[in-house]
Amino acid sequence: MFGINMLNYIDRMVLAVIIEEIRVEIPMTDTQIGLLTGFAFAIFYAIAGLAIGRMADIYSRKKILFWSISIWSAATAAGAFVTGYIQLLLARIAVGIGEAGALPTTQSIVADYCPVEKRAAAYALLNAGGTIGLTIGLIGGGWVAQNYGWRQAFFVAGVIGIPFLLLLLTTFKEPERGAMDAVAHSPSKLNFRESLNTLWEAKSYIYIVISSCFTAFLLFGVAQWLPAFLIRKFGLSPAEVGMYMGAMVGSGTLLGAVVGGFLANRLAKQHVSWLVRFPMLLSLSFIPLYLLVFYASNLSAALGFLLLANLAGSASFGAILASMHSVLPATSRGIGTAVYGFMAALFGVGLAPLVVGVLSDYFANGGAEPAQALQQALAIAVFAGAGTVYGLFLAKRNFIDDLQRVGIAT
Repeated sequence: MFGINMLNYIDRMVLAVIIEEIRVEIPMTDTQIGLLTGFAFAIFYAIAGLAIGRMADIYSRKKILFWSISIWSAATAAGAFVTGYIQLLLARIAVGIGEAGALPTTQSIVADYCPVEKRAAAYALLNAGGTIGLTIGLIGGGWVAQNYGWRQAFFVAGVIGIPFLLLLLTTFKEPERGAMDAVAHSPSKLNFRESLNTLWEAKSYIYIVISSCFTAFLLFGVAQWLPAFLIRKFGLSPAEVGMYMGAMVGSGTLLGAVVGGFLANRLAKQHVSWLVRFPMLLSLSFIPLYLLVFYASNLSAALGFLLLANLAGSASFGAILASMHSVLPATSRGIGTAVYGFMAALFGVGLAPLVVGVLSDYFANGGAEPAQALQQALAIAVFAGAGTVYGLFLAKRNFIDDLQRVGIAT
């Protein structure tokens, strides 16, 4: 699952670091880039995710993963052969449809490997795979693009899916659903309406999803546009921006996710409510740290604040996912993850890059330099972090009641 999540983010993030190279050959406005990197990808990712999430609660998650990886890897490689904006847009839409199968399946599987008190660290390690993938996508994509061209960067990112498919087929055995929940009764399959009702009844789940929308808006808006911002402000090459961002985002996110996951486990042993309280406290740092990134006077300072921002942000990943899956019955975790992914994709992957792009064009049309226009747009986007804090505060108030409702002792 770690490896699959890594591959997912390699194919997702490679576009961010090579987009300035692509626009030399295929001219695009910032609004078109926002549509390409965000909304067009996300809307199909989100809709497909709902269907696949429901399938993950009923059918073999291993088979779903196999076909998902096959689709998104082939679509990524297809980006190497596009000749215009529409073809590239269609290729990224196909990537989104394929990657929609990763989230509900991998997160559902991890819950069936670990008891409640160990899930924060388990989900932290799962997300660490995404961090490694993000790092490889940025550094590797930038290096391949600079030395061999952006088309080869797409092709390599797609082809490396083949060994992961072989690994899945030859080594993975699917666990029993609900085996680690330690409840008095075995989970029974629910129809679609019943599954949705279980989600609505879990109030803390609803508030976690709401908070994730704001978090995703902030994080994906920054992730998709920060490479372009650093190139414009500091005159970096694709290889340089990939190396610097990969190092800071990768090391910060990896260290934060692992340390935060194990720390959340220790806190949860004292009282399980720390699974929500811990990420709520961390989210207070989002706005000031990211503003310092954008308004730093030199590259070293910007990268230093970026490292701290990713440490704080990633430390909450494991606890948030652990709390979300623990208040849902085993037979609703696929659809629960899909709804979570749908909302995060819509507001984060989809809306945020597009909004930042539109704002950047607006400020540029008002006379701002390209770097300054994008700086102002990114600064506005980070204030979504306030919604993260409030959503997690509301989740904390309902978390214990929701655990008791599904039969987990507190």
